[in-house]
Amino acid sequence: MNRLLVAMAGALFPVWMGCANTEPETLGCASEDFDRSACDLPAVSAVKAEGIWQANVTLDGLDTPGALRLLPEGPLLFNSPLKERPAEGGPFFLSSEYTDSSVPLRLAFSACQAPEATRVTGEFRRCAYGSADLKGTFEAVRVRRVAGEEESSGVELVAEVPLPRGAVASDLFVSGGYAYVTAHADGLFVFDVKNPSAPQKVAEVMPTKDVWRRAWVKGQTLYIASAAQGLLVYDVSNPALPKRLSALPETAVEAWGLYEDQERLYVMSPSPRAEVLIFDLHQDPTKPLLMKRYFVEESRLDRGELPVEGVVTGNRLYMGHWRYGFAVADVSNPNAPVTLGRFQYDKATSRPVAAGLIEGQTIAFEASEGWDSRVRALNVTDPQHITQVGQFQTRPQSTVSAMTLVGTRLYVAYAQDGLRILDVSNPSTPRQQAYYNTWRESDPGRGRAFVDGLSAVKVPGDGYLYAAETSRGLLVLREQ
Repeated sequence: MNRLLVAMAGALFPVWMGCANTEPETLGCASEDFDRSACDLPAVSAVKAEGIWQANVTLDGLDTPGALRLLPEGPLLFNSPLKERPAEGGPFFLSSEYTDSSVPLRLAFSACQAPEATRVTGEFRRCAYGSADLKGTFEAVRVRRVAGEEESSGVELVAEVPLPRGAVASDLFVSGGYAYVTAHADGLFVFDVKNPSAPQKVAEVMPTKDVWRRAWVKGQTLYIASAAQGLLVYDVSNPALPKRLSALPETAVEAWGLYEDQERLYVMSPSPRAEVLIFDLHQDPTKPLLMKRYFVEESRLDRGELPVEGVVTGNRLYMGHWRYGFAVADVSNPNAPVTLGRFQYDKATSRPVAAGLIEGQTIAFEASEGWDSRVRALNVTDPQHITQVGQFQTRPQSTVSAMTLVGTRLYVAYAQDGLRILDVSNPSTPRQQAYYNTWRESDPGRGRAFVDGLSAVKVPGDGYLYAAETSRGLLVLREQ
């Protein structure tokens, strides 16, 4: 399975997945096909199948997270229309049906244990033509605010502007009094934020059969990471009228993370070759010159070892390299980058990264994406011997989407758990200083994907925090 696509877009289990059911008997996906003889039926039957849940399916040891939207309007099971839900007082059983490559498929979740009133575990199956071809276990937890928390502490909301047409905000960049918000298939929205308390939309650009993930602005030039065309270059000398200039490289690639440092633009490209494209911006930022296509030498595309996000500081590139884990490269000579080291861990899904100098040590912050996500504080002063010195986690069912490091404060976009501001002056014990819970079940579009909630946060230095929220759009916040 392409774990990256499942985690990022809430995709279904594609028909081409290998069979995980090696048992000789034929198993079905109807409620009566599940053996519940060893289950705690009274506890499971008392659980209310309502609201929005985060779920994690484990197949052959690999995690596949998704969302359960158990609302009266548009109920969904892993983004597929809900077919069957529990009867009053009956077993906690959910199913959906969909077609992939002309093959009729059915997903079935049968709960067996209920450790809490808002948490269940049990068996998962997928059936093709009525017979199970995938079998695993699952855990599902209803989305609630962290116990004991209010809406906010130490942070206040200054302004909120939903994106038009229910567009899902993915990232943003703030420059020159304007916020550039990317929104997947809905493209780009530009807001005038010179008055942060009253943002005004001044432009939008719609792509054609494309997904726009990240944005970066240098001077009067806007760069966009495109899933279909690679690096898009726009003239934003007039932010109200973005003018497309080019798409790079000539042969299209998938682009994800963007980062500019010392007149060089780094583009993380997971597909088709799992590479980092390094562009020279010295001569003309509107005409990036491709200097190098860099590959982490020991990584393997067929194992899902893909560069997704990256930051550069001190001539070192720090990468969230998905299944490969966290990787470091020396880019002092951008024409000949040298891989220096990596940090690997079980079930790696390395994506968000941040790095800086703290108390004379180079500290990188890396986060896995998916179930059991957490922020890891890594001492990378000697990249050949990277050590984890600390970590921070809210709870397993919420994932870290992005991070921004400013001095010794780490600003974390923590999906359903909103904004978390951490004091990392002692990286071994990151301490939460403030938070803002952005996720509300009543917001439109909730429960369509596992990655739902706060998706990005930027701190441009004007006294405000700017954030992208999948349902609420552009948020302007301020620390109290």
